[in-house]
Formats: sequence, C-alpha cells, structure tokens
Amino acid sequence: MSASREKKIRQELAAQGIPDIKEIRAAEEKQQQRRANWLYGSVAVIFVVVAAALLLWNSQIIQRGSNAISVDGEKYSAAEVGYYYRAAYNSVVGGSYAAYLSLDTSLPLTQQKLEDNDYLFLGLTKEEGAELTWHDYFVDKAKTSLIQLTALLKSAEADKFAFTDEMQADMDATKELLNTYAAQNGMPIASYIKAMFGDTMTTKIFDKILKDNTLASFYEQSKIDALTYTDAEMESHYNENKDSFDVVDCDYIYFKGTADSTVDAEGKTVAATDEQNAAAKQAAKEAADDALARYNAGQTDIEALSALYTMASFYSQDDISMYGDVLSTWLFDATREEGDVAVLESGSNYYLVRFNSRARYEYSTVDVRHILVKLDVEDLDKTASDYQTKLDALKTEGNAEAERILNEWKSGAATAESFGELANKESDDGGSNTKGGLYTGVVEGQMVAPFEEWCFDESRKVGDTGIVFVEASNYTGYHVIYFQNRNIVDWKVQVTNALASADHAEWAEALVEGLEAEEHSGMKYVG
Repeated sequence: MSASREKKIRQELAAQGIPDIKEIRAAEEKQQQRRANWLYGSVAVIFVVVAAALLLWNSQIIQRGSNAISVDGEKYSAAEVGYYYRAAYNSVVGGSYAAYLSLDTSLPLTQQKLEDNDYLFLGLTKEEGAELTWHDYFVDKAKTSLIQLTALLKSAEADKFAFTDEMQADMDATKELLNTYAAQNGMPIASYIKAMFGDTMTTKIFDKILKDNTLASFYEQSKIDALTYTDAEMESHYNENKDSFDVVDCDYIYFKGTADSTVDAEGKTVAATDEQNAAAKQAAKEAADDALARYNAGQTDIEALSALYTMASFYSQDDISMYGDVLSTWLFDATREEGDVAVLESGSNYYLVRFNSRARYEYSTVDVRHILVKLDVEDLDKTASDYQTKLDALKTEGNAEAERILNEWKSGAATAESFGELANKESDDGGSNTKGGLYTGVVEGQMVAPFEEWCFDESRKVGDTGIVFVEASNYTGYHVIYFQNRNIVDWKVQVTNALASADHAEWAEALVEGLEAEEHSGMKYVG
C-alpha cells in the first residue's frame, strides 16, 4: 500500500472515531512479547476487514446497491428508487406552482406534512386523519413510476419490442443535453447527476435507467400510434360529444362590474370599498340592459354600441370552446339559433352577447418537417441604443445559415428523407431534431403564427420549402420548412386523439392492475 493511500485510510477511519492504524500497530508491538503470534495476526485481519467495510460504506456502494423496492419480481436498488424520488422532487420544486406549496427545501422532507393547499395543487384527495409528509408523497410517486415502468418493460419483452438505433439517438440527445447543463453549471456530468438524483447515483446506473425509460416510452408510443378508427366511429363519437369539439362564432360586449382601486397621497394602493363595487356592478347591469334595448331597437352594430359605455370592451371571436362558464354555457345551448342576443350576469360583471354560428373545424391538418436556426440573442440588451443594429446583424447571419442549409438540401437528393437527415444534423429544435424535424397532425393554434401562416397557406403543395423568421417569447430564429403532407380534417384529429387517449388509458390501467411496489430495507437510503 502506498503512503498516500494509507494516509487516506487513516483519515477516513479517524473521521469514524477509530484510532489511527499506526497507534494500533505501536500498541501491538509493545505487547508483542505477551501475545501469541496467532492473536496478533487475528487482530490485524479484523482491522483490515473493518477498514475495508468503512471504505465501502463511504463509497455509497452498499447504499446504492441495497434492494429498496420490488415490483412483480423485479428488484430496484436504492439508487434506482432514488432517481424517481428525486425526479418527482425536482418536478415539484421546479414547477410553476412551487411558490404556492408548503414545501421548504431547507428542511427534512420527513418532517414536513402536506397542507390543504398542497393537496389542491397536486390534485390529491386528503383522506380523513391522513398525515402525509412530503417524503411520503415522493416515495408514492417513485412507486407509481416503477410500477408503470415494470409493466411496460415486461409487456415490451413479451411483444419482442427491441431497442433500436432511433431509441439510441434519443438517448444520446438526452445525454448531450445533460452534458450541456452540467457544463453550464461548471460540473462534471457525474457530479451533476448526483446533484440532481442523489449521492447514490452513478453514470452507469443513470444510463441503465435512461435506457429502460427510453424503451418503455417508445413502446408505449407504438401502442398509441397503432390505434386507428373508422370514419363511422369518429362520426359517432363526435355526435355524442359535440360540445367537446365544436367552436362558436359570436360577438359580445364585456361590462366590467367592479370598481378600480385608487392610490392615496402617500402612493399606497387603496382597494375599492364594498359600496363602490356594488355601485360599479349596478352601473354595469344598467349599461348592459341599455345596450340590449338599443340593439333590439335596431342598433345592431355591437362594436359601435360598446363605444357608448366607459366600462365596456368589445370582442369578436370565431373559436370559443365550451369551458362551462356563463358565456360558453349560453352559447353552447342546443336551442341556440343564429342572431340570438342576451344579457348575461357573470359574478360582478355582465355580457351582451350575440350568437352567430356553431361549427366544427373542417380544415385539414398538416405534416411538416423543419430545421430551426436559433439566434443567440440572450446577451442583447433591448434597452440599448444599438440593440436593433446587433439584432439585424444576427438576423443576417441566421438567414444566411438557413439559406445554406436549404441549398445543401436542394443540391442533394431533395427528398423528405434527406431533409430529415439534415434536420437531425442541423436543427436547434430539441423536440424534433432526433425525429427528422417532423411534426405530424399540426392544427391551427399549435405553432407560432409565422410558421402556421406558411403551413396553412391554401396554395401549399407537398414538397414545398421555405424559410420563415420567428421572434417568439422563448426563442428567436429561422425555420427552414418542408411541407410533407395534408391530412384528415381537424375535428377528426381531435376525435381520434380523444378516442386514443381513452383507449390508451384503459390499456395502461389494465397493464398495472394488481401490481404493487413492495418496500425493502434499502428504502432507508432513499430520500
């Protein structure tokens, strides 16, 4: 053993409260004459075993390998269970509603009980007398994930669903993204995944988890993709659930029935009094009733009517869906006819609304491939005087890159497949750059406006290509687009999705029926 190695062992033993190995050896030497050789040898062997055990413990090998949960004969180590536990934890603390939850990241999770508001935001039902801690919640989430994973992997194996190159590419993309995050945080990937998923996590264990989840995900998606429905089945489901798929065209005036707050001399906000709000509601009602009387008297230009009232706002919409609120409930009444007009009360506010028509979306959805060239605008200061100049320079550079990619495609095979190969190689869109840049069944309202305008142009033909600039809230860049196909109409896509969602849920529920996650001793290392 080297001197440095021996020193490290001594330090680790000392940290555990065990005497220095040199002190033990010195004491043994002083008593050597009074001890038999076999006894000294036995002590040395015992010490070496103790030292080795401590090193093993400190390395987390015992903890990470301890059996923590078993599902249908499949054993999962503390490290594997810890991954799903921490994944659930990360999802909650990084979620958009985290600020509304009682979870305190500085305190032990076993000491924090869920509060009423937590149950509401997490969609849980609080059982009478239940004392659920945050640790309990994350353990339950981990169990659920492992039950689902076990069921999917066993079903995939039974169906001889094998791991493919496409799955490997998806895995590689995920690992590349994690490497990027690790680098941004100035950490090696091994340290980053430990920080994310616990001290027992290693890159080897993480790779296995990632591979299992990738296979399970692709298998589950294959089951969904295999679901098909006849026109008769779709029409039948539509007729039974029209409110879920139809949209309404209407014009309405919104009359605000609450008083505005004010600011006092000290600059403090003063909320409106109950009397002021009551007066505002009464004024809104009178205005709505007056507008209806004027409409019935022949002033049928609702937008012009709205201009007569200070608390009124005009809206014209052709895509209102059924939300269950006062406005949509009236609009979706089965007896509603073109030209119906009414005043509706909604809390403190009022509507004057005219029903124009009700229909289902009959336009065709589309399949498109695209390559995103993102512009690096994060460091630009929008308030700086040279902002536009710098942005224009980036746009020129980005457009040139988009043109280069499109020209490269045109000079090659110029097929959908070759465009897909370029997308996997060049696109900055992580949602599609392992799938040939492909988005199928695109509906209106799904993509950013400039992208959609190009895709849904009535003159668009299969094989068309183009370059579109987009400046969205989360990115700025150029889309190189390939128009691949025009599909079935939108309402059929919606109905197909609804049917597939119900059938998939039924299949998934049957898959896990009767399966339970049994806890073992390794659970003490989870959390």
